[in-house]
Amino acid sequence: MPAAMRSVIITEGQSLLDICIQELGSIEALMELADANGLAITDDLETGEQLQIPDSLLSRPEVAAYFAARRQRINTANYPAPPTAPATAGLIDWLDEDFIDNDWF
Repeated sequence: MPAAMRSVIITEGQSLLDICIQELGSIEALMELADANGLAITDDLETGEQLQIPDSLLSRPEVAAYFAARRQRINTANYPAPPTAPATAGLIDWLDEDFIDNDWF
């Protein structure tokens, strides 16, 4: 009889890859995790959704235990990029007729 799967609740911004690293300790188990939950590896997850965590021969329990011991949740959310800084004047902005003093030559 197979061992019962444990589950995890998704927090805002988590992806399937985040959950795989957090709970299984290895990205190699990503396809198994997706399959166990009827998902594609690129599917967006809903906050509060419950995922089943399968037993996997590809897992790295010591890595998952590291995160669990520190109560760390992996979250690599794709938030929008921060606005770019305003452009500042560069050298090309100073290259105009007044830059070269023709009287000097």
